[in-house]
Amino acid sequence: SRQQFGLQLTFCGGRLSPAQFLHSPAMPRSSPLVSAAVLGAGSWLLVSLSGSAQQSFLTAAPSTRQSRTAMRGFKEDFADWRSSLSSDEKSLLLKQAQKEFDKKFRKSEEMSKDLPEEKIESFSKILQKFFDSEM
Repeated sequence: SRQQFGLQLTFCGGRLSPAQFLHSPAMPRSSPLVSAAVLGAGSWLLVSLSGSAQQSFLTAAPSTRQSRTAMRGFKEDFADWRSSLSSDEKSLLLKQAQKEFDKKFRKSEEMSKDLPEEKIESFSKILQKFFDSEM
C-alpha cells in the first residue's frame, strides 16, 4: 500500500510509511492524562486571557423592576382580554393553535376564520402597551 499512494517519510535515515511513522517506537505516545492536562491548561489560559470585562453567556442579564412590573401588567391585561372571549372564540383559537401544522386543516375554511375586529384591536393595544413599557 506504500507504493500505491507513493507516501514515504524519511526518518533517521530510513524510510517509513505514514502508518509506521505514527506507530513507530521513535515517536513516544503521550498518555491520555497528559493530553487532558494540556487541554485543560489551554482552556484555562484562553478564559483567563479573555478577561472579565465581557459578560459570560451563562450569567443572567440584570433584571429591572420596571420589566417585572411590565410583565405583571401584561399578564393581568392578557388574562382580562382572554376572559372577554366567548367560548366559541376560545375553542376556535385553541383548535387553530393545535392544528397549525396540519396541512389539511390549514387549507380548510376554519383556519381562515378570524376573531372579531374589536377583539383583535384590544389585543393589539395590550401588546403595544407591553412593548412601549419594555423600550
